Amino acid sequence: MTSSETQPLRIIALEEHCLSASVDQSLYRNKTSFPPPVIESLCDVGEGRIKSMDAGGIKLQVLSHTAGYAEDVLSYQAVNNDMAEAVAKNPTRFAAFAHLPMADPLKAADELRRCINELGFKGALVDNHAGGRYYEGPEYNSFWATLEEFDIPFYLRPTMLTSTMADWYQGSYSPQASMGMSHFAFGWHFDTATHILRLYAAGVFDRFPKLKIILGHFGESLPFFLEHIQWFSANWGPISRSFQQVYAENFWFTTSSLKGVAPLACMLQNTKLGRIMFGIDYPFLKMQDGVEWIEKMRASRLLKKEELEMILYRNAELFLNIK
Repeated sequence: MTSSETQPLRIIALEEHCLSASVDQSLYRNKTSFPPPVIESLCDVGEGRIKSMDAGGIKLQVLSHTAGYAEDVLSYQAVNNDMAEAVAKNPTRFAAFAHLPMADPLKAADELRRCINELGFKGALVDNHAGGRYYEGPEYNSFWATLEEFDIPFYLRPTMLTSTMADWYQGSYSPQASMGMSHFAFGWHFDTATHILRLYAAGVFDRFPKLKIILGHFGESLPFFLEHIQWFSANWGPISRSFQQVYAENFWFTTSSLKGVAPLACMLQNTKLGRIMFGIDYPFLKMQDGVEWIEKMRASRLLKKEELEMILYRNAELFLNIK
């Protein structure tokens, strides 16, 4: 059954990646094991991508640059300009999240301002760390303040571990097992969740109580551990709100890298339905994966039709002001 037979073009997808022509693509090819078709799909922000979106029932993708391959501030600016050009060519099919030089928080704040004021972006999507550096320190206050000033979301997504981090996952098994364990299957998701706990423990959500944080992959494990974290974080210091309160008030989530129904079933136990939005993680997952997940959701009867529509597009329309 094709997507056109199952759904109209109404779906909005939030974690959909591209690779700018302004970045050295040979560097990207050398650093990953992704096959050439994935690289080609990353580079296509035109008719080929739109054709795939049509086949998957996707009305609009919020573009984000793939992880970790802009080398300096000028490269980040060029990447954002390229995404803005793609949006300008197809404004009913694309929006964009800013790609930011998080190793330099002041320059990241400046580039964020430019992306919002001049390029009309919907927020920012950044790597979980900048060369092993996380974002809880006071040097990032100006960056968080800029996000609050514009009232826009900050999407924190997993990224490649440093060599030191990756060494923790070495063992008496194949390099493929080590890579999967440290990254795609497990490690970088938990590293992203731990980053959120760092932000909470450091008082970032006290200093900036209106932050809007998006996490992909059904919350990077946080919904599963929410009550556990709530219990053990009670004595972490003079923090004005509990972790459960911050979770309820400051976080939104997407279904990126969707595979089954179980992660969403878990989320619905402790997460507001209005905080969950759709994402595929294209092109690392295919549009057809999104179609199949929607069909699994319908068959599961976990959600009513109107509730599934909230996840597929209504929540994103409201949250990102997309018409």
